[in-house]
Amino acid sequence: MTALRHYISGTDGTIPGIGGCPFDMDRLQKDYVDGSITPTKIINFGAKEASDPLGTNVDMNLEKLGENGSCDGKQILDVLACSGFYETSTLNFRVPNLHKPGAARASDVWVVVPDNIVVPKLVQKLHQGGVDKIVIASLAFLGAENDKPSVVQEVEYTTCFIKFVDPMSYGFLSVFSFSFIRMKITQKDIKQLSNEGKNGEAGNYIYEFDYNGASQPAAG
Repeated sequence: MTALRHYISGTDGTIPGIGGCPFDMDRLQKDYVDGSITPTKIINFGAKEASDPLGTNVDMNLEKLGENGSCDGKQILDVLACSGFYETSTLNFRVPNLHKPGAARASDVWVVVPDNIVVPKLVQKLHQGGVDKIVIASLAFLGAENDKPSVVQEVEYTTCFIKFVDPMSYGFLSVFSFSFIRMKITQKDIKQLSNEGKNGEAGNYIYEFDYNGASQPAAG
């Protein structure tokens, strides 16, 4: 079981696919074609303009996460499924003190996106270098004045290496995985209340960890 967890081979109840893909791609494909999926996550590959190597030519009108938000809705793709986790070794809970004998580690991130012009570029990156930054953002409707979705969480991955790309097995979808050195999670805290039709915002929580140096660069 431990070996399976480390390779994310579908132990979360999903059906493992080609290359260790943890998703039931046939079901995702059917739901996507039937139009029964409303994606709640988007991905940006660090591109700012359509002319960038990993530009997608897809823009979305949204409210980004604060002034320094990494995802502004430009050059993005819908994320139909995403999987990744962080873990560390611990001794049995019955011992008097809970020790952590092993370093913290992170799994690869697996992502399913609709076919797009960026997919051949991901295959190219598989053979030719890394991606400086990949950002996966979660969206929610929070009663914005312009009826735009708001970014409520960003996970920014730095120094990424594409490890697996499958652009052929499923007609309208592509699945890929990547490793990374550093991750930064920014979460928007929304209070469960309404004041004059506006949700209460309690600020942001930020956590960042560098797996290359086993250090916590910033937290707040």
